[in-house]
Amino acid sequence: MSLDEVSLAKDRQRKSVTLKDVSEAAGVSLITVSRALRQPDTVTPATRQRVHEAINATGYVPNLMARALVSSRSNIVGLAVPTISASLFADLAELLAKVLQEHGKHLLLGIYDWSPEKEYDVVTTFMGRQADALVLTGYSHSAELRQRLERFDGPIVEMGSIRAKPIDMGVGFDNFAAAAEMTRHLIDRGYRKIALVHGSTENNDQAAERYQAFRTVMREAGFSVDDGHIISVPTPTTMEQGHAAMFELLDSPRPPDAVFFQTDNLAHGAMMACLSRGVAVPAGVAIAGFGDLAMSALLPVPLTTVKARLEAHGREAASLILTRLRGERPISPVHDVGYELLIREST
Repeated sequence: MSLDEVSLAKDRQRKSVTLKDVSEAAGVSLITVSRALRQPDTVTPATRQRVHEAINATGYVPNLMARALVSSRSNIVGLAVPTISASLFADLAELLAKVLQEHGKHLLLGIYDWSPEKEYDVVTTFMGRQADALVLTGYSHSAELRQRLERFDGPIVEMGSIRAKPIDMGVGFDNFAAAAEMTRHLIDRGYRKIALVHGSTENNDQAAERYQAFRTVMREAGFSVDDGHIISVPTPTTMEQGHAAMFELLDSPRPPDAVFFQTDNLAHGAMMACLSRGVAVPAGVAIAGFGDLAMSALLPVPLTTVKARLEAHGREAASLILTRLRGERPISPVHDVGYELLIREST
């Protein structure tokens, strides 16, 4: 027998392991094996141990897709995020997974890089895997995906921003209000030449709302913004981009006296740029961020920023999903978890 034939035989052997094989190896009935897997509290600890030892010995893997077809539940929740290079999205995934696991649900993660086409592929893959529920980032979906979502028969939670009429349910906070409050804080502190560094607003409603809030508050306060004081960087934003943007602003003909970075990692890079140039913060230039990453309070000059209450996002999203999967309706389909302005030494 050739190596390929041996490999094929092994594959067939692995695929042929059934519950009957497990029951024979454990010396118990098929119904006992089924109960040990689906209702472990109904069999004795000794029997559960024998069943699990038999599973390990035979290499049995349950067919979750088949089980989902029978029970109408896969116990899978799909989470679509634009990136996990930004700590906030990675932390959100971990928090959501932890809460769901406490209730026997598991998280399936998909990354779409702010691309509507990739988001469509990710979400339809979740649907194809019979996901019980979907969690999406923001409200910027393609028309094709929105049509598919409106026909999805499970819970859907859109996270990050707030809309009065989500596709199904929403959890987030008012990004416009948060960015507006930060801009007013800088104005109230006496800063007038305020610059803005932000990520791309394309297919990103949160970034668009923060950008519009800054321009609106500055206009209403009667302050113009130099064209050179608005810098857009590609997403996902990085510390390196913030570092380069800070140098560009410091070297401009009319350097700003404050800079509002609309993600914390951009602000971290800017802080390093100021330190390397010998520019005092905030005496030389004030720096504000958005997101309250773990390192923001630990910088040489602690960063003024907006806290997005990430844990509340994860717990509220999980709560809404679990409520719906129990066949109940939540009190409200939209949950505003709020935000907090954290004023620190950098402004």
